Amino acid sequence: MTEPSPYGLSRPTVEDARAAVLRVHGGDGPRVWDQLVRTAGSDPTLERLLPVMAGADPITRLCGLALQIRVTSHTQLAAAHTTVRS
Repeated sequence: MTEPSPYGLSRPTVEDARAAVLRVHGGDGPRVWDQLVRTAGSDPTLERLLPVMAGADPITRLCGLALQIRVTSHTQLAAAHTTVRS
């Protein structure tokens, strides 16, 4: 389950990563996703998938980078909101 931020952004999830990989790889998406999951380990977390994605093919690297930007943005905005409210 995702935690919405006060700014209407949700932290990316493994399902977001899966959807991105399937979307950009088209018919090859399920094979690419299965390979990422095998490399990241059983029941992978986003924190385990992102480094695996960073070491994959260029398209998957871009997906991973986009997800990492979203994670960082969510973390920073949540921290800023906490600071502003305190």
